[in-house]
Amino acid sequence: MSRLAAPRSEPEASGVWTTYLWAALAGLIVPVLILLVGLIATLLNLSGLDETRVRLGSHLTLLLPERFVAQRPLLQLTELVAVTFLIATLFSLAIWMLRRNADSRARNIVKALHRKVLRQSLKRAEIEGAAAQYVRAEQLLGSHLPSIQKGLSMWYRAIPRSVLMLISSVVLALLVNVWLALLAVISGVLLWWLYHWLRHAEGKEVSDWEVPRSRRRMAEIVGQAPLLARLQTQGLADRAFETELDSLYRRLGVEEARRGRLWPLLFLATSVAIAVLVLGLGGNLLVGDTGLSVPSALVLGLSLVAAVTSADRLAKLSTQLRLSGDSSDAIYMYLRRNDDAPPSEQRVGLAGLRDSVSIDDVTLKDSTGKPILQNLSLKLHPKSFVAMLGTESVSTRALTELIMGFGRPTNGQVSIDGIPLVDVHPQALARHVMWVEPSGPLWDGTIEENIRGGDASINNSDLVNVLERLDVYDRLQRLPEGLNTYMTIGDTQLPAETTYAIGIARAMLHRPSVLIAMEPAPPAEHLPEDPCLACLKKLSENGTLVVMLPKRLQTLRMADRVVLLNGSRIAGEGKHAELLNSSDLYRHMNYLLFNPYRHSRA
Repeated sequence: MSRLAAPRSEPEASGVWTTYLWAALAGLIVPVLILLVGLIATLLNLSGLDETRVRLGSHLTLLLPERFVAQRPLLQLTELVAVTFLIATLFSLAIWMLRRNADSRARNIVKALHRKVLRQSLKRAEIEGAAAQYVRAEQLLGSHLPSIQKGLSMWYRAIPRSVLMLISSVVLALLVNVWLALLAVISGVLLWWLYHWLRHAEGKEVSDWEVPRSRRRMAEIVGQAPLLARLQTQGLADRAFETELDSLYRRLGVEEARRGRLWPLLFLATSVAIAVLVLGLGGNLLVGDTGLSVPSALVLGLSLVAAVTSADRLAKLSTQLRLSGDSSDAIYMYLRRNDDAPPSEQRVGLAGLRDSVSIDDVTLKDSTGKPILQNLSLKLHPKSFVAMLGTESVSTRALTELIMGFGRPTNGQVSIDGIPLVDVHPQALARHVMWVEPSGPLWDGTIEENIRGGDASINNSDLVNVLERLDVYDRLQRLPEGLNTYMTIGDTQLPAETTYAIGIARAMLHRPSVLIAMEPAPPAEHLPEDPCLACLKKLSENGTLVVMLPKRLQTLRMADRVVLLNGSRIAGEGKHAELLNSSDLYRHMNYLLFNPYRHSRA
């Protein structure tokens, strides 16, 4: 149960003793309530308590004050019920405070881990690439962190409450009658073992794997059957389907038979255990003076129920901790400091782009070792408009991420003006290298805040002028709050053309040394002029290196240079017209991507 030790050592877990105090109080109140119920049962059984010593079992005797014994039975009952009610109220308060503290503490710890994941993603992006962080974050935030939160909450609610409740309940049962308590514990353990043995019988794992496989195979056959029928296969699909169908229902029959035996056998075993316990209890009640009475039998039964309840809670906690422990390992493996990245204080600044962005013999591989980029060398100069087109989008995207300082080549080096990007401070790169995509990208804030990008010195007239050049100012002004309209990440209030224009406007106002842009898909109607493309071209003429991931033929025609990738290697570079004349691959890609008369089959 120590697999969540790392999250529980986070600073947000401080002050946990308050939670443990409520947990201990809740766990110890249960046997007190059981004893009070036993006293009430004894009082009702004897029509009053007239002795200061009340025996509730072989070794369990309660002492009562003489003042209480001297009262009438009705007053005794009233006081006992009142005390029981007050303690039950305290138990309810303890449970409420425990649940509140446990959930709050788990939530605070996991919220802090969310923030650590965000900060770590920025560091890991420099080694693994930016796109890889989305996949990792989706798993970490969507699966592992919720599992940790659930495990932490269950831990704080069960430890030490359930442990104390289990121990105190078992001790109470042993004090009532040692042999009956041991018999009940042994019976419970045997029933638990029988249940798990029947539930996880041999062959269940195979069945759990083969049944879904058979269903998937049958679905594939159904999908292929119409095509196979055209090949005159003489009922091949029918025979394959029948084989899989028989295999499926044979496995299902075995599983149903196993389940059919599970509950009857458990019921029979439980009946035997209860019969043995009843006979033992009856023998103690009816034969000899063992100190066991109906009230003490009630105390014994309630103690055993409390013990079973706490044991079940601990078993569920153990199961959850195995899941949460795996999630904790995954989170802290991700948060582990990466020694490959030099500390920020050892990195240098960047004055801008004067000479070139150099990509020298770069090889980049994915997690399986497959090359994404292979022995790639390229020089990109300021005041140029470069389009990158590839047969695999992952390669062009990886190349642009390397230029932004995300990812670490397996071999080779990416540098700006001779300075390796690994030695450049991330904040310096952020000032001089900008990214634009169809979503802007937009962050939470007003449209104006998104365009300014935190730079309050931008003149309002310049901002309006840029939006007018991009032909979106009137469109944005028609929004209910104009440029003060609040946007969020992934907001769908605006079409991609408009959010892309907002990203271009941000670049026009900030004038980065390097701008990397991914175009949105072309609109359905033909546009004689593309104001976004014209602004990007103007930006490159003013000194910026503009690198485009194009989606439109007009962009390729306007580019000063087109870099063509075939898989992981460069297949050609030059102007659009030159590549059309010299490259069969380039002509084929233009036909596939931009021919308006090419239609896909329905």
